[in-house]
Amino acid sequence: MNSYLERLQQEHRRLNRRIDNCRNAVRQNEMKALKRLRLKLKDKIAQFQRTASPITP
Repeated sequence: MNSYLERLQQEHRRLNRRIDNCRNAVRQNEMKALKRLRLKLKDKIAQFQRTASPITP
């Protein structure tokens, strides 16, 4: 399970670097697509973390 989470977090960091490299006007469409992917990945990470360690009252 930890390797899955680590892989998701690594992919998220990789997307952050790619987005930082797309900050010019020519690559705006690519940047938007990468941001959507990054958000989906962030949601997967959060969902995995919630299910891996449930909150107990």
